[in-house]
Amino acid sequence: MQAKNLVIIALIGIVMLLAFNVINGNLHKNNRQAIASSNASAQSTTIYSDSSSNHSSDVAAKPLGEQPKAIIDKATTQINNAQQVDSARFEQVDSTQ
Repeated sequence: MQAKNLVIIALIGIVMLLAFNVINGNLHKNNRQAIASSNASAQSTTIYSDSSSNHSSDVAAKPLGEQPKAIIDKATTQINNAQQVDSARFEQVDSTQ
């Protein structure tokens, strides 16, 4: 290859890398804004986890015949709380876009 072709290929590569960095930097900035706005949902997540930890002591206090139902109820509550947090996060992401 001639030096002229190598210089052209190198310049094209540099331009492509610059374009990639600009696009990636903008996406990273948007992600940081979304993370900053999701701090409120993170606080609500800790509230849910605190209430579920209090519920776990209730399971041990129940008689053996009622423990499986209490375990299922606890798991259902945790799943519902996680779905609420996920839906809140999706709404925040949709509102930022």
